[in-house]
Amino acid sequence: MPTQKLKYNIRLGVIIILVTLMIKSLTAQESPREVFMTVALQPMIQLNVNPDVVVEFGLLEVNEDLYHVTKKPEDVMFSVESTTNWNLSVSSVQPYFTGEKNPEHKIPVEFVGYTIEDLGTNWDNGSYSNIKNMSKDTVLELSPEHTEVLTNGRRNNMGDADMNSFILHWKLLFENNALRMRNYSQYFLTDERFKVNVQLTLSETLCGTCN
Repeated sequence: MPTQKLKYNIRLGVIIILVTLMIKSLTAQESPREVFMTVALQPMIQLNVNPDVVVEFGLLEVNEDLYHVTKKPEDVMFSVESTTNWNLSVSSVQPYFTGEKNPEHKIPVEFVGYTIEDLGTNWDNGSYSNIKNMSKDTVLELSPEHTEVLTNGRRNNMGDADMNSFILHWKLLFENNALRMRNYSQYFLTDERFKVNVQLTLSETLCGTCN
């Protein structure tokens, strides 16, 4: 067979193969395929609060063992947005309130207590409600240890900010308590302001409705 004709036959064969492959490819594209995908959705949990939570108060000595509150601690507004059940704990960053005029002036953080008021639509009325509020019927002492205050009850406490909206009220525990006043009077100065940083910690409740 002449060389030129052989080359022609080879080229023709290559063209036929390429056309065949293109036809098969187009035919395959016309056939729909079912694609199965597994998507792992991560829970969303978010605490909406000023990152710099500070408890600050002022005391002025009027007479011996008699003090006037010159500045009361400000309430803290916060909310929770979550697609899963959650719990919230409160702790002080430092173990002592520190004086603004003199940092050597210190008062244990247990001097101040707090309660958390529920402003949302998720109920906090006991273990069988959406939220179990440990401060519902008592004032909790501030502590450097993480104190769990809010968690889910028998019902879920997941929801948006309208469902989980709160206000944290601070209370000076020596007020109307003469015995506690005597315990803390050694720390009070003639005129001083004290402050401490506080942390609100939000985490997922892994056990679900386990209360």
